[in-house]
Amino acid sequence: MLKLVSVFVGLAEGIVVGSAIVAFITLLDIVPRLAQLTGTENYIRWYERVIIISGMIVSLSDFLEISVKAGRIAAIGAGLLMGIFVGLLASALAEVTNVIPVIVNRFKLHAYVGYILMTLAAGKVVGSLLYWIMINK
Repeated sequence: MLKLVSVFVGLAEGIVVGSAIVAFITLLDIVPRLAQLTGTENYIRWYERVIIISGMIVSLSDFLEISVKAGRIAAIGAGLLMGIFVGLLASALAEVTNVIPVIVNRFKLHAYVGYILMTLAAGKVVGSLLYWIMINK
């Protein structure tokens, strides 16, 4: 009976967390905004499928305790991809909450907006790379 309750609670928690993440990504309009910026509006379904399938694969690999030993190059690649994702998420959150326009207006940085955005993205990528390199020593 205890195992059955544990399975039910674990499944319920997974559904709640998964729903919250999907709601957060939907609220931020990451997929449509990314498609709009890259001019790939015709591939929105592919973006959605990749997000869903990769989330399922990562969840299953964590649940089944599957690990992949692929070396430093793969760790750098994974760190780069995770940095891109975190950068997109942070940029979308900043855009939705209008943080960047407020900072630009307050400090009169209109000529430097491109540099600010590139620096934010580069910082996220470098941070993710350092994290993955340090973890996979």
